[in-house]
Amino acid sequence: MDEETREKIDEIFCDVIEKMAFMFGESVPEDELPPAGSEFVRTEMTFSGATEGSIVMAVPAQMCAEVAANVLGVDIDSDLAESRSCDALKELLNVTCGNILTALAGEEPVFDLHPPTLSEINEEDWNNFLSDENTHAYNVDENPVLLKITMKS
Repeated sequence: MDEETREKIDEIFCDVIEKMAFMFGESVPEDELPPAGSEFVRTEMTFSGATEGSIVMAVPAQMCAEVAANVLGVDIDSDLAESRSCDALKELLNVTCGNILTALAGEEPVFDLHPPTLSEINEEDWNNFLSDENTHAYNVDENPVLLKITMKS
């Protein structure tokens, strides 16, 4: 992936998380990520159409409730934030994917976005994802976030 595309993805992700979840993100080198903890979730969605591919995001598990609370405008300790945490993270990925595809492919191409899935991952999976050269690393309100987009011709 060329540097211009990489910067565009970084800008889009940081803009989406700020506008949608009222959280501030910045692209950071891997060695500047905040501590990750030991429990993680991974959400992934695929797309097809003008091009096909996938987008994957991994975050510490405790960040999910924070995203949900901010999106819903409720306290982080509320039952609603906890019960909607997975859905909020999947929707964050969905919005990010749509914005990235539009920015990279333009307004004309049509894409079929497939619903995001969510799974728990362990520390080894996190580290493998982090070490992938196509992974973007972010500091989002002192939470490490990993994002990877893959597009096939």
